[in-house]
Amino acid sequence: MKPSLKTIAEQAGVSKTTVSFVLNGRGEEKHISTETQRRILETAHRLNYQPNHLARSLSTGRSYTIGFVVPDISNPFFGKIARLVEAYAEELGYSVMVASTGERADKERMILEAFKNRQIDGVVLAPSSGESIKYTSDMPLVCFDRVFSKETGNTVDVNNQETAFLLTERLINKGHRRIALISLSSFLPNIAARIKGYQEALEKNNLNLDERLIKDIDEKEKNRDVVAAVSELLAMEEPPTGFLFLNNVLAAQGIWTINQLFPHLADSLHFASFDNLDLFDFALPKVTSALQPSERIAQESVKMLMHQIEHRHAMNGVCFSTTIIDR
Repeated sequence: MKPSLKTIAEQAGVSKTTVSFVLNGRGEEKHISTETQRRILETAHRLNYQPNHLARSLSTGRSYTIGFVVPDISNPFFGKIARLVEAYAEELGYSVMVASTGERADKERMILEAFKNRQIDGVVLAPSSGESIKYTSDMPLVCFDRVFSKETGNTVDVNNQETAFLLTERLINKGHRRIALISLSSFLPNIAARIKGYQEALEKNNLNLDERLIKDIDEKEKNRDVVAAVSELLAMEEPPTGFLFLNNVLAAQGIWTINQLFPHLADSLHFASFDNLDLFDFALPKVTSALQPSERIAQESVKMLMHQIEHRHAMNGVCFSTTIIDR
């Protein structure tokens, strides 16, 4: 039998009205403490309380659904963030609709328009372009990973430039003087910042920037392009011995390339990667990586979105530091 609000209230030690506010997503609006909200939600979950979503939506004017839109949900970084966003949103009584854009601005716009037509309450977005954000002007939005503008607030970012600088310098400190950069489209703000960090590290350590060591990878053909780029670099008269990959998917393909085509070089090369994979713990070449704080990114994204849904105004953006894992 479905538990009543009275039963939940009694077991949580609060009033029925407080339970109603929390289960209808109005806890913040009514200034109910985070601890009290947590206790009510845990009690409701333990008692297997199933809300009447239709009645709830009619009474509050909300769908209690948010969107999560990223370029590629199969990317381990985005997949982990998706699972965490779903968990945090579920604690607040929201479900999550997930979509991938394939780095296509036109598809991103279609997805955002479809979400608006379904009257979802807001979106957590890793945008493929700054243009797409215009289509969400009347819908709560939080941008993470790719921050095209910090002026509007509601952004969750990491210290991309500093991290790329530190990764490049780790390779330099290990004795590498020829360091290749395996990059993606530099029009993305996070990628542009990482490229700048790489360049600054070379300059600080009095190493010349050799444009031939920088390879741009096509997102749609990344597996093929990484193989071609690494092979071309290693065929140079003075080949690089260090490689900085600007995301973990590129680094994983680089590891495959070395082990399949150049296994005799696996011990002499050293990789650095933005973001981490468990694979890096036992892979050759060794990989120094930057771990992004996935839990904090997901939690802050949900927190910002819920604040905007409740209060209809933005919070200040945040920028988290990464953790360098030296191998």
